[in-house]
Amino acid sequence: MYKYILFLLGIFSLNISAQSETGISKERYNFLYDSLTVEKDRLLDEKETLVSDIDSLKSLLVELEERCKSARSDQIIKRYGRDVGKRIVNGQVWKGMTEKMLEDSWGKPDKITKNKKKWGTFTQWYYGSITYFFRDGKMIDWEEK
Repeated sequence: MYKYILFLLGIFSLNISAQSETGISKERYNFLYDSLTVEKDRLLDEKETLVSDIDSLKSLLVELEERCKSARSDQIIKRYGRDVGKRIVNGQVWKGMTEKMLEDSWGKPDKITKNKKKWGTFTQWYYGSITYFFRDGKMIDWEEK
């Protein structure tokens, strides 16, 4: 309580010194103070509204992300069938999967190199420290560095 009284006395003395230094009347000072108080209250209300809007948009974003994930999963299962589609959606990798299956599972690789030989086309897909090896579009092996 004592600190609060000292705080109020400090504000009062600042008010008096501000009035005497700027030469504004007490009425003008009170008018400006009231105007600022009203503006502060308006801004606090606006902040509350904006925080509420942000929270509802975050909730909507989570819902939309889930719907996109579900739609992508449905699309992949429809394209490859239930068993293979689920494996792709879950990010699984296996020998014999196609380049398109890997891209649907892991996205576009960081880098692709391709070598054509008379006995087939050999492709390497690089995802960070993992390299996947394909022969004629089918995965034959992979290695992790």
